[in-house]
Amino acid sequence: MIDKSTTILFLVFLIVSSVIYSTPKNNSDSNDWELVWQDEFSDSTINASDWEFDIGTGAPAFDIYGISSPVFIPDGFPKDNFSVRWDGRLKAEYSSEYTFYAVSDDGVRLYVDDRLIIDQWNPQPATEFSGKIKLQAKQEYSIRVEYFEEGGGEVMILGWECDFFPKSLIPSKNLVTDTGEPGLKGVYFQNKFLKPTKNDKPFIRVDKELNWVTGGGWGNNELQYYTDVPDNVRIKNGKLIIEARKESFRGSDYTSARIKTKNSWKYGRFEIRAKLPQGRGTWNAFWALPTDWTYGPWPYSGEIDILEHVGFNEEEIVASVHTIAKAGDLYRTNQQGTIKFPNACKEFNNYILEWTENEISVSVNNKSYFKYSKGDLPWQRWPFDQKFHLLFNIAVGGWWGGAKGIDDDAFPAKMEIDYVRVFSKK
Repeated sequence: MIDKSTTILFLVFLIVSSVIYSTPKNNSDSNDWELVWQDEFSDSTINASDWEFDIGTGAPAFDIYGISSPVFIPDGFPKDNFSVRWDGRLKAEYSSEYTFYAVSDDGVRLYVDDRLIIDQWNPQPATEFSGKIKLQAKQEYSIRVEYFEEGGGEVMILGWECDFFPKSLIPSKNLVTDTGEPGLKGVYFQNKFLKPTKNDKPFIRVDKELNWVTGGGWGNNELQYYTDVPDNVRIKNGKLIIEARKESFRGSDYTSARIKTKNSWKYGRFEIRAKLPQGRGTWNAFWALPTDWTYGPWPYSGEIDILEHVGFNEEEIVASVHTIAKAGDLYRTNQQGTIKFPNACKEFNNYILEWTENEISVSVNNKSYFKYSKGDLPWQRWPFDQKFHLLFNIAVGGWWGGAKGIDDDAFPAKMEIDYVRVFSKK
């Protein structure tokens, strides 16, 4: 027989067990996490062992070809959806097998001696292609380059190499038009199809060399030039300051900074305490990108936006993930959450990402406003099983940040970061 005291103890055990096992565990409980990396910005300078910088406009840097021309699109032409056909003669100085290079964003075809040696007629980011052909010294050969631009920045570079010289830009002295001018005759069409339209006549000019790199904008049509100089990024009074400024620099009208961690992590709790910039035209973010791009270029390998904020809607904070799959709305690559936060630009707040094997959760001051769960999703919708690093930046303009124009009186615009902390599961 079971006595009365045993029965009471057994009932107490059942009640306690029921409470323990029926209470859901709070993923945000600090007891679940241990600190593995942090920067409290207590030093006078940015720690080069922890941080590195993105520099420039986001346009591809092909230093081997020299400095690109500042002129590409004819005045009055659309910036997107146009095409060009360049024709002329090519002078070969040596007898050799030549490798020709075309760096293009978007489509390109190259004919030498009436032979098609590069055929990449596709929308694409700036990519280098090559083709080979044997040429004889002191001979002239026909050359034709066809190019189309669909959207974003424009890149068209024409280079070559052989046994007698390294890869380089084809100089104007080796290119000549049918009328004897140095360079190639370019016929510009206001469409992607290399054909005149009824309403618009082609524009014709001689281009002495093909080394065009314009736009960039980090894929978003942004206007800033990112630097690593103290005016744009520095530590002051225990805070990391990222500052966007209205100033001309290397062809851009604005400067700013984009800083990223050298360390990367697979899963964890990521926390930043920050005060966000004000000003119409600003677009700032705390986000994460894959370190190794295992599944392919963006957006195949994913992107996690812990916070995004634009100056024309300064009370709204946005979090999202990006994948190649049609997540969220039918033709979008992002799944998104938003929250109204009126003091985002006036006070410091805590922005937190909790990323586990099965879920991405984003909160501000412990108030959750976005979750994205793995479930049984394929890698196309869940590429978040690789290491990611953190980024912080203020962009100027762009498809979203500049959607309602830019208030130049708002600059300089500052984002202040009190600390960055990374935790892993115990």
